[in-house]
Amino acid sequence: MIFRLACMVFAAPLVLVAAEEPPSIIRFANPAMDQLSGTPGALTADRIVWNSPILEKPTPFWLKSVLEVTLPTTQPDFNATHEATLTLTNGDHVRGQIGAVTDDTISLDTWYAGRLNFRRVMVKEVVIDARPTLVFNGPTGLDGWTQSAKTATWTYDNGALRTTANLGIGRELELPDECSIGFDVAWRGGLMLNFNFFADDVSTDSPTQGYQISCQGSYASIRRQNAGMQFGDVANIPEFKENEKVRLEVRASRKSGNICLFINSRCAALWKDPGVAKGKLGKCIQFVPRGKEAIRISRIRVAAWDGSLEEVPDEDAAMLGMGMGLRRLQMGNGNAELKPESKPKPTEDGRMKLRNGDSIGGEVTSIIDGVITIKTPFAEVKLPVARVRNIILKPAALEEPIRRNGDVRVWFADDSSLVFCLDAMTPDTLTGHSQLFGNATFKLAAFNRIEFNIYDPQVCDLRAKEDL
Repeated sequence: MIFRLACMVFAAPLVLVAAEEPPSIIRFANPAMDQLSGTPGALTADRIVWNSPILEKPTPFWLKSVLEVTLPTTQPDFNATHEATLTLTNGDHVRGQIGAVTDDTISLDTWYAGRLNFRRVMVKEVVIDARPTLVFNGPTGLDGWTQSAKTATWTYDNGALRTTANLGIGRELELPDECSIGFDVAWRGGLMLNFNFFADDVSTDSPTQGYQISCQGSYASIRRQNAGMQFGDVANIPEFKENEKVRLEVRASRKSGNICLFINSRCAALWKDPGVAKGKLGKCIQFVPRGKEAIRISRIRVAAWDGSLEEVPDEDAAMLGMGMGLRRLQMGNGNAELKPESKPKPTEDGRMKLRNGDSIGGEVTSIIDGVITIKTPFAEVKLPVARVRNIILKPAALEEPIRRNGDVRVWFADDSSLVFCLDAMTPDTLTGHSQLFGNATFKLAAFNRIEFNIYDPQVCDLRAKEDL
């Protein structure tokens, strides 16, 4: 593999060849975004030491010249009944298990940093999900992926699959009968992509079994491969026109035939396969570009799904789609029939939603060992945290953390991110501080990327370019 290196110790660009690629990569904030594989060493306020077999000795680089460091990640198995997502006032999201909630603090228990105590005034929202069984989280390379062309047209780089060809790449997975498949897709020009799932064969771009969601222009449609025809309505997806990168998630059930499409966490479409009981389905996923523009697939996460329809497409957005999608959906013309218990029930402000669609009003008095105690006007109620969809926080004047020199943004393997001021690095840990949570030591294995110079406009422009 060839690396171009631009650093403080060389006056001119240099091409170096590594015999074997180490697991981490440092990327530089120069126009070419040069990179060098290796492993991180010591860290000071302004420099990082990099170890690489193609360097004579550990070499320091100015942090002001570093775009990011990518790292291999490992996530251990651990028992948890729920997964809480905190949305912070700076736009970051962080996940763990709710440990406690007070007027001043929301405590999150994590495997990578122990208990983190976030200031209430810097937390916008707390959402709770049942912790799913994770099937796949990646990519981490091309191993295990099958390309439909005899000559490889897809490459792997910096945690992403990339191509400029209209040929597919896929992978066989043990997809549960009800599963969630999420991924980031970035493109240039217009998005033209077929996503196949529950497919039986990834050696061809047209498997005989499974489903295919076709994204083109500002629309998305679905069909079952062996049926040879589209079912349901075409969904209007304005995000495809407004952006060149989205987070796409498919929640699919081969039991009920319900298939939900989420774009940037928005429920954009809900389809129902009327012939799901007759169809034969496989265990593969596959990405098939339909144009020859550059496309990038990253942060693929496949997990079990409980099959519950907690959200439906917004009525106004659906009406913009071809065929007046929601109206047909409600009439039962090939789309999912919304049962009363599937629709989220309207709730008053200050009421917490439960996973079964009910709601409860009251004050959270404690959270101990995964059990939440709620003081209601009638009685004290105890519930497993996993049965609660959100926690109503006491109103507060929200604040954003101060931006500091030395702030970095770390990305976790579960797609969440966190900003803090980096104080020290060891081969196994990062130590940092923030107004968000105070001081903490993190396991380095939790991160797949560390971004530097996150407030520098020129570096941010380079990072946006790197998205594809």
